[in-house]
Amino acid sequence: MADQESPIRGSELRSSSTSREDESHDAQLEFSITSDQMAAFISNYTPEQGSGAPLSIELMKKELARAGYKGQLDPDGAKFALQRASEGKSILNVALVRGAYPQEPENGAILGDADFQFPVLPEMIFGTLLAPVKASNGANLLGEVIPATKTNIPEDLTVAVGGGCFHDKEINALISETYGLVQIRDNQIYVDSLIHVSKDAMQVRATLFPQDCFGATITLQKIEPALKSLGISRSILLVAGETALKTARETGIAQETVIAKGTEPIAGKNGWFEYAKEETKSIGTSLENDRIDFKERGTHPMVSPGDIIGKIHPPEEGLAGEDVYGRQTPPPGGQSFAVKPGLHVAPMPDGITYKALATGMVTLEKGELSVVDILETKGDVDYSTGNIRLEKGSTHITGSIREGFVVDVPGHILVKESIEGAEVRAGGDIDVGGGIIMAGKGHLKAGNNITAQFAANSRIDCGDSLTIAHELSNCLVRCKGPITATSGKGVIQGGSIASATGIEANELGSEIGVSTVLSIISRPPINKELVKERENLRERLMKINTALGQDSDEEILARTPADKMQQMEKILILRAQIKRKLKAVRNKLSNDLADYYQSLERLSIRVKRTVHPGVQIKIGDKTLTVTQPLNRIKFHFDSASRTIVAVNL
Repeated sequence: MADQESPIRGSELRSSSTSREDESHDAQLEFSITSDQMAAFISNYTPEQGSGAPLSIELMKKELARAGYKGQLDPDGAKFALQRASEGKSILNVALVRGAYPQEPENGAILGDADFQFPVLPEMIFGTLLAPVKASNGANLLGEVIPATKTNIPEDLTVAVGGGCFHDKEINALISETYGLVQIRDNQIYVDSLIHVSKDAMQVRATLFPQDCFGATITLQKIEPALKSLGISRSILLVAGETALKTARETGIAQETVIAKGTEPIAGKNGWFEYAKEETKSIGTSLENDRIDFKERGTHPMVSPGDIIGKIHPPEEGLAGEDVYGRQTPPPGGQSFAVKPGLHVAPMPDGITYKALATGMVTLEKGELSVVDILETKGDVDYSTGNIRLEKGSTHITGSIREGFVVDVPGHILVKESIEGAEVRAGGDIDVGGGIIMAGKGHLKAGNNITAQFAANSRIDCGDSLTIAHELSNCLVRCKGPITATSGKGVIQGGSIASATGIEANELGSEIGVSTVLSIISRPPINKELVKERENLRERLMKINTALGQDSDEEILARTPADKMQQMEKILILRAQIKRKLKAVRNKLSNDLADYYQSLERLSIRVKRTVHPGVQIKIGDKTLTVTQPLNRIKFHFDSASRTIVAVNL
C-alpha cells in the first residue's frame, strides 16, 4: 500500500453507483496513484454482472491501459487480487502496476554469503559471478523519463588465469582450486594460496585459520588436497599441523607452521689423508669404565727418514635426499683431497702414499705435506726448562706444561700429557694427548685447531676448530670454526661455549641442572653508510614536516598564497623525493637483516644423545632455555618466525 494516495483522471473513473443492477457488464476497476507516480493501486472494484467478463489478468491490463498508465502489470499483485476476489475478499489497495526505477551502473561482483577474511578450501564453491549492469533510465506511470544519476561504464569482474580458482559457466559458480584467501586485484579474482614452498623445496609452510569462509572448522584433511594439487608428495606433519590449528581455534589468530618437510641429503665424505702410524688415527683410545689411554696422538706425528707418513683416500659418495615434491636431491659430492709434497717429503710410486726424508714433525697445511724441524722438550715444561718462546718453528713436549709457565710458538704445539694453568699460544695447532686442566688460570690460544681428551675450567680461543673427546667442563670457549665432542663420552657441561659455525656433542648439561650456555656467534650486519643516510633523510624530512605540517600536498597547496605557490610546489617535490629515498634505504636495511637471518638457518647445534634442563641455546640475538630433557635434537634458527627451533635428528 502506498504512503499517500491521490486520485487521478477522475473523469475517466467509473463508480459502481452508475451501473444498473439489471444490466450485464464486465468487472470494473478504479485506481489511485501514489504521489511519486510510481505505483497505482485498486481504489474501487465492481464485480461483473450478468454475462459480463469476470476479473482477469487481461481485464486488469485493459483497465490499466484505458486509464492511461504506462507501467507493466505487477504479476504478483494481479495474482493476489484474483485470489482474494475469488474468495469474496476485498481487493482494495492492492497495487497492480508500478513504474520502472532507473538502473544505476553496477560493476561485476561476487554474490554469496562467504566471509573472505577467512580462507576457501580446494573445490569449494565460494560464490556466483554477477555480470556488470549498464545504466538505464526509468519511467513513471505517466510515461515521464527518470534518468539514472550515474552514467559511467561498469567494470567487468573476471577470474584471473592461473589465479587459484575458476568459473564454471554452466552453473555460474566460482570454485577454488587451492587453500587460500580470495582477493580482487585489477578487477580480477584470485585465490592467494596460504601454502608456500621454500626456495630449496625442502619445506612447506602453511598459514592455518580456525575456520573457513563459511564458518566451518578447518582440518588438515580439508587442506591435504591443496598440497596434492601442488604436486607435494610428502606427508603432512600431523603434530605441527594439529598444534597450530588448536592454537588458532583458541586464540582466533591464524598460525603459520611448517606442514611438510623433505629429507635432507647426506653429504658425501671428502677425500682425506690418513697418517700411517696407528697411534695418530684418533684422539686417544677409550677403555672400559671410561678410562683413557693417553698415548701420543695428534695430526702432527713425529717421523724419521724412510718412514711412511700416510696416504690419500678418495672421496666417498653421500646419500640422496628427497624434496617435498618427491624428487631426489643429490648429495653434495665429496671433494678430492690433493697433497703437494713439501720439505723433506717424497711421493711413493702409487701416487697416493708419501714418505719422510728427514727427522721431524709432519705438517699438512694448505695442501702441502712437509717434515719440519721441531724443538723437542724431554719431560715437562717447568722450572727445569723455563718458558718456551720461539721465533719460528714448532715444539714437541713429551710431558706436560705446568701451571704458571708460558709456551709461545709461531708453529704447532704437541703436548703428550696435559696442560695445567699455563699460557699457551700457537700460530698453528695445539694437540694435547691428555687433558687441559686450567683451574681458572692461564689461557690457550691457537691460530688453527685445538684437540684434547678433555678440558676443565679453561679459557680457550681457537681460529679454526676445537675437538674434545670426552668432556668440556666449566670452560669459556670462543671458536671461529666448529666445536666437536663426539668421539668419546662427548659431554659439554657448565661454562659458556661459542662457535661461529656450529657445535656438535653427545650430551649437553647435566642431570643436576648445571648452567650451560652454547652460542652460535653471529652478529647482524650494520651498514654504517646506509644507517647514516637513513638518519640524514629522517632529519631532513622532519624539518620539512615541522615547517609545513604532515597534511597532504593538496591540503598544503590549498592554503598556500598564490605568490608562493611555485616555491611550495618545489618543496613538496623535494619532500616526495626524500620519502622515496628513505623508503628505499629502509627496505635495503630490512633486506640485509632478512638475509642475515636466512644465513643463520645454515648453522646449528646438534646433540646425539641428551640435552638436560638448564641448558641455554643462543643463536643470533635469540635465546632458548631447555626446561625438560630432550633426546637426539638439532637446534637451529628459523628465519620466518625469527626464533630458535628444536627438531629431532
